[in-house]
Amino acid sequence: MDDIIYKLLMKSRAGWTAFGVLRYQLTGFEVDGATPGIFAGQPALQQQPNVGAVVYRAQGSISIPLLGIVQAKAVEGLAFFIQMGPPLLTRLESDAGIVNLAFNLVNNEQMAGGLVWAPGNQSFCLLGRRLIQPA
Repeated sequence: MDDIIYKLLMKSRAGWTAFGVLRYQLTGFEVDGATPGIFAGQPALQQQPNVGAVVYRAQGSISIPLLGIVQAKAVEGLAFFIQMGPPLLTRLESDAGIVNLAFNLVNNEQMAGGLVWAPGNQSFCLLGRRLIQPA
């Protein structure tokens, strides 16, 4: 699967503004002891309808020069999809927990979410615009 690339704009409560690049791809189904990639919603005893979701593994890299992440840092996590729709949520984190981010799509070109940078425990609002790669 092709890489998905976003140019990022981040803003903290303290007024810091940072720019970065997120590059990731969906690599396969997540399996958690049940049907691959499918979560059944609530138990039948609660009389609530079941909601199915497909869960993909995601992996890639992020670079944010202002935060000292000049070399791309590896991130991995999960992307949750509902049937016939865009991802509800994508959550990625670095191996040592230095960078944690979660985002969802606003439309086909834009995303929004949040990022926590562990050194300094700084949190950022996150906006991204997708870079379209030439075919």
